[in-house]
Amino acid sequence: MLQYLKLLLTACFWGGTFVAGRAVSAEMQPFSAAFLRFAIASVCMWVLVKRFEGGLGKPQLSQLLPIVLLGMTGVFAYNACFFQGLKTVAAGRAAVIIALNPIAITLASALIFKEKLTRFKALGILLSVSGAMVVISHGRPFAILLQGVSPGDLFILGCVASWTAYSLVGKAAQPAAGGEADR
Repeated sequence: MLQYLKLLLTACFWGGTFVAGRAVSAEMQPFSAAFLRFAIASVCMWVLVKRFEGGLGKPQLSQLLPIVLLGMTGVFAYNACFFQGLKTVAAGRAAVIIALNPIAITLASALIFKEKLTRFKALGILLSVSGAMVVISHGRPFAILLQGVSPGDLFILGCVASWTAYSLVGKAAQPAAGGEADR
């Protein structure tokens, strides 16, 4: 039962991020909002890690480049695009666009890491893209072709690109990031 509560809370926090981000983006510059978001989160995470894990371990030299790349893609680029995009894109539309993440990650993993793209995965991608198009277009998927893509949409698509890069860097860095944390 506890795991279902955790899943529900995750969905609420994730969904609330778009609404809160839209409100914050109207009041603050994107880089300021992203900085404050992660400054607060970093302090909270540091306190939790210190309390429950005894602190952070010292990264190995081989881990520094992957850590920097992960920070630049999954934190900096994602949040810069997120808050800039939410200045002009409705929170619901942004959430649907960002829901393209699994599709982009799957396709990029197939291209870069030569992961097998099965029929089941291809069907899932087709259904996901179709569903996203129906929701984004309010039931008129071909209207997307007529209405075009706004600069805000491109920034939100930048979130998808940066999260895809983050996921691929994380996948590539797993062997290099081994060591103390894996023991």
